[in-house]
Amino acid sequence: MKLKQALSRWLQRHQSGPNRLAHVLGIPAAIVGVVLLFMQLWLPAVACLVAGYVLQVIGHYLEGSRVGEVILLKRAFFPTGGFARRLALISLLVLSLLAGGLLAQVVVSRCVYFNLYETLAPGMYRSGQMPPEHLGRIMQRLGIKTLVNLCAVATDAPWYIAERQVVQAKQVEFIHLPFLASLYPNRGQLNELLKVVEKSEPPFLVHCHGGADRTGMFFVLLALREGQDWEQAMRQLSLLRFGHYRGARSAAITYPLYDFADYASQQDWPKDFKHFRLWLKSDDARQAQQRWLDRKERGEPN
Repeated sequence: MKLKQALSRWLQRHQSGPNRLAHVLGIPAAIVGVVLLFMQLWLPAVACLVAGYVLQVIGHYLEGSRVGEVILLKRAFFPTGGFARRLALISLLVLSLLAGGLLAQVVVSRCVYFNLYETLAPGMYRSGQMPPEHLGRIMQRLGIKTLVNLCAVATDAPWYIAERQVVQAKQVEFIHLPFLASLYPNRGQLNELLKVVEKSEPPFLVHCHGGADRTGMFFVLLALREGQDWEQAMRQLSLLRFGHYRGARSAAITYPLYDFADYASQQDWPKDFKHFRLWLKSDDARQAQQRWLDRKERGEPN
């Protein structure tokens, strides 16, 4: 009954053809925007959300009715009474500023500065993929001596060729470790990653496509190598700072870290670089990857 009443009220506020058409286009766009947020595709997500809501607002303007979200916000944050109303206004303003600032920080970091950070120690840089000409300027400005590329890309891809040419022109050592962020890495891949982590000396730059998942995995291991404890090292997978979201499909690359942590807790091991290497040699590491593959084959969430 409540659903029927809600639908009836919605239809009353969306009677004109243009308004309904705007919502037919705007609502799916907004939903796609939310999905893209969870996939960490920040720029398309914001574009879809803004476009979706702009279309809906235009539809209501043409009909002369109020936007449903505005009605809900007024009921939630604008109760009757002077003091309560002022308190609600201040609370809404603070929340809006915090949410807007957070979104702006993430979008600007990922889309404008390519998620470029110096972290752990001077000369240790991480980033997302940059246009080759911009990468060349960054490497020169930062004095980069080694570039580590973690993208799974064909060696004849135009941007990869351009990146190699820039690296060669700057006389920078180039290391390519191809990883698919959406796949659980096998032990051979992880051993190669450990070798690079172990020998990496600043100044270096490590990048993948977005600078969140594959690069985050690299820097967690690097933080453990540098002697940080487990909790500190896992901050290299921060959502707010680097844009890593554990529930995203692209986070599969980082799952060995959590499997190692579970095993280390069971065995009462320290969660450090040495014991990660020991775990990688164990049957549990092989079984952990197989469990992930079995779940993937059955279509179960990871």
